[in-house]
Amino acid sequence: MLVLLVVLTLPACSGAASPPPATADRNTPHTGAAAPTADPATAAAAGPLLRAAAGGDGDSWRDTTGREYRLGLVNTPEVAECYGSQATARRKELVAAGFRALVYAKDRYGRAVSLVTTADGTDLNVSLARDGYANDRYLEQYRHENPGLAKELDGAFAAAKRERAGLWAACPEAGR
Repeated sequence: MLVLLVVLTLPACSGAASPPPATADRNTPHTGAAAPTADPATAAAAGPLLRAAAGGDGDSWRDTTGREYRLGLVNTPEVAECYGSQATARRKELVAAGFRALVYAKDRYGRAVSLVTTADGTDLNVSLARDGYANDRYLEQYRHENPGLAKELDGAFAAAKRERAGLWAACPEAGR
């Protein structure tokens, strides 16, 4: 007769599993607290699908409940500025089917500073940066609020500038 012995390794006597190690990723809020998950795209996609209300611009808008969102670490021109109407139209197009927001800070106006994904999972912050609809005006100043997102945006902005995408070609002041 063959006997199979199975040995289970259990955590320390507390009966609770030890917490995963804290990591600094793009979900880490400005408080420096560890993010709840190591996969930001999954975390953002796990939230409720929200609907954008009419109005707003390329980097800030309200949902249909009245909560105001601000894209973290990117800046789009105001509607009346060079490339502002294009940035606003593109943001509206991308969130038309809904969006999910992973809020990691509040700005001085009380807006929910967020990593936003579209209904199909596209990272809106990175997409607008990569396609030249946003500039890096606030990236260095607020990099500490979300270092993982900042690192992704570094590559997106570098590519957009190198390829002279969107506002980097259309707006002479963008390169300053």
